[in-house]
Amino acid sequence: MSIFLKVIEKHFFKKIQKHEKQKTLIESQIYLTRNMVSKPLSNNEISEVEFDKIFFETEKYRKKVETYRKFEEVDLEIDKMLPKKSESFV
Repeated sequence: MSIFLKVIEKHFFKKIQKHEKQKTLIESQIYLTRNMVSKPLSNNEISEVEFDKIFFETEKYRKKVETYRKFEEVDLEIDKMLPKKSESFV
């Protein structure tokens, strides 16, 4: 039983690390996009180049979030396959 618990603990630790990395990547993308948007907002003017950069960064953010959601779905499927606390391990 102790071996099983160590395996489960390792599994969840990996999931936590993965989610933390993804969260950090997504947050960094948000900050980058906000910084790019703040300049045009401050002078009430946006060039075509600035718009294209902001659009590109926004798309990168959306893709990262979508990838994160796909990982979430996979994690939920894995969790469903693991035995519940009340189930027998033998």
